[in-house]
Amino acid sequence: MKKLSVFLLSLWLFAPSFAQSHKKFEIHEGSITNLYDAFGKNSNLVQDFGFSSILKYQGKTILFDAGSNADIFKKNVKTLGVDLRKVDVVVISHSHFDHLNGIDYLLKINPKVKIYFPFDIFWGAPVPYDATGQDSTTKNLLPVHMRYFGGGKTKFQIMQSGRFWNGNVEFVKSSIEIEPGIRLVATNSPFMGYFSGYPNKSFVDGQFQSADNSNYKYTNLPELSLSLKTDKGEVLIVGCSHSGVERIVEQTKKETAHKIELVYGGFHLIPFDQNKISEICHYLKDGLAVHRVAPAHCTGHLGFKIFSDVFLGDYLFAGLGETLSFK
Repeated sequence: MKKLSVFLLSLWLFAPSFAQSHKKFEIHEGSITNLYDAFGKNSNLVQDFGFSSILKYQGKTILFDAGSNADIFKKNVKTLGVDLRKVDVVVISHSHFDHLNGIDYLLKINPKVKIYFPFDIFWGAPVPYDATGQDSTTKNLLPVHMRYFGGGKTKFQIMQSGRFWNGNVEFVKSSIEIEPGIRLVATNSPFMGYFSGYPNKSFVDGQFQSADNSNYKYTNLPELSLSLKTDKGEVLIVGCSHSGVERIVEQTKKETAHKIELVYGGFHLIPFDQNKISEICHYLKDGLAVHRVAPAHCTGHLGFKIFSDVFLGDYLFAGLGETLSFK
């Protein structure tokens, strides 16, 4: 009897700490959490190069990007206790692998969730196509069974199934407000696509000329950023900023006519040197009047250092597992 009493007493004493350690993750209104990144303080989470974050705004739970590896994304989500069934909206910033592969796991948990994707023909957006060829009269010399569509139109649109077959995907070509205060800002990268890089010379005759005289195709990679209206200004979430983080901020200010309270996410400054990063940093702070920044993912070590030195107390640490409030 005495042993039982001691056992029950120990359960009572340790119950609060046990319950706290197993407390489920809650996404609070006006907060954002980094689910996938290569740096951070939380040793229970798996670090990997990629990006994903989850936030709540006006009662809507929004997943922004989904990381490089579905297994790692799954592990981090489960470790934190995130319930993906509660995700209302998904925004994929662009079609690079390190931002979207976790969607494969998400769709197993929440198969009908609404997904907004940039208008990218390589990932499922409708493709305008012209199969006429150099001589439009040639088809008349062929039997009907050898003509496209039995001799019908040769300019048409290919409706793809896309990467996420049967997913509830909408391809976004231009900026749109999907809910009051929730805006998708559409931009295109002048630098990077699928088989190009970042130049250190000028754009000439439709191509970038690099230091070694090789050319980079002007690919115009489509990209989406997420802007949320708050009393203090727009909270802007960026995935990789291939369009240029400063260009995205400019476009957001142009579309909303509001000041920018916070820029959160990947600034993609790894390709640039100290002078260029410093120039971008000061332009964001002084030229575009960005109040706070929370760089993550592809911002790079040099970017982290310069931005933290310039923004000081208005620099927010946004490593893997960190939750920030943007109320």
